[in-house]
Amino acid sequence: MIESIFIFIAVIAITALIFGGWLVVTIIRGIIRLAMYLFDIDGQRARPMPLPGQNSATCPQANCRAPNPAGAAFCRRCGRQMPRAQRVTVRRAAMW
Repeated sequence: MIESIFIFIAVIAITALIFGGWLVVTIIRGIIRLAMYLFDIDGQRARPMPLPGQNSATCPQANCRAPNPAGAAFCRRCGRQMPRAQRVTVRRAAMW
């Protein structure tokens, strides 16, 4: 009877140590990833990629500059309103 109680307590203690170790490692990894993101250690923050085969426009906000599809009304990353495309008249001259 007493032996089974000791075995039960040992199993609980081992389980608690394993879970505690996993929890500490997970928290440390999260802190490291947060520091890498905040201080831009890897040199690139996650930026959305333009879709292939489409023209792209860059966000006008200075600290965003994310690529967006040419017809986008708002930036995919920061949500700022994108400037509307302006029509430009082109005068063509004949080349002889």
